[in-house]
Amino acid sequence: MKLISNLKKWRKSLSPKNPFYRFTVFLLESYFYVKHKINALREWLRTVPRRLGFRDSKFEKLRGLKDAYRGKRCFIACTGPSLTIEDLESLKDEYVFGMNSICMIHDKTEWKPDFFAIQDINVYKRIEETILSTDNGLCMAPYGLKKMFKTPDDWVYFPMCGSYHLFELQYRNKFFSRFSKNPYITVYDGYSVTYSIMQLAIYMGFVEIYLIGCDCNYMGKQQHFIEHGHMEMHADTATQRMTVSYEKAKDEAEKLGVTIYNATRGGLLEVYPRKSIEDVLSKHEKNKLYD
Repeated sequence: MKLISNLKKWRKSLSPKNPFYRFTVFLLESYFYVKHKINALREWLRTVPRRLGFRDSKFEKLRGLKDAYRGKRCFIACTGPSLTIEDLESLKDEYVFGMNSICMIHDKTEWKPDFFAIQDINVYKRIEETILSTDNGLCMAPYGLKKMFKTPDDWVYFPMCGSYHLFELQYRNKFFSRFSKNPYITVYDGYSVTYSIMQLAIYMGFVEIYLIGCDCNYMGKQQHFIEHGHMEMHADTATQRMTVSYEKAKDEAEKLGVTIYNATRGGLLEVYPRKSIEDVLSKHEKNKLYD
């Protein structure tokens, strides 16, 4: 990897017209292309038994959630700065997916999510103690997190696929996402845990999904509802990356008869039709009250 790092530094010192520049670009892109293909093949091979109908004990809890909430609506509480504690407290009769630093508000409210998801390794490192010491509902995470941090056995784990981003993201600045119709086989990374939750929520049977606190903007002084010390590394392209993923989620959800709405106050996300949280909550259909 030191060789790759040195090649990158050398490439930056050369003019794009320089033949040596073009040669190093070729070497770097070839390296990441091959690495991407190997990783993608490795991840696909891991899914073969499940594709053939064999059960995988690591993901058996997830398998049991398929269509468990068919016909219901849910909220995905993102951690953008527009989110408030009052918003969360108003969702006591709703199914809610929380994520990341949502776990840090339990000393300020009695509210808790029904489901909680985390997948970013750096975020987990910073708030691990809080996650493990508070009640966050049913916790969901990629299996890789368990292998790395020995997270609890009673969590729901899902297979995560992210290697398909490697080549395109780093060297072509071309953002795109895949969307899984069956998270038991795989969940595709889409630059945000919100995207993974969308795939899981549809798999679980929810037919209306409302986003709150999904500002889709990391360029301001405040990036999160409650800051946890981890800042978006590529803030300048975050909106573009996430928009591409959310557009893909919208297309796939519509094919499955699922509607995604944006109930965020403000923000930059305009992919989904907007609804005010107050209007949605005034209609109690498809929520917990109708269980």
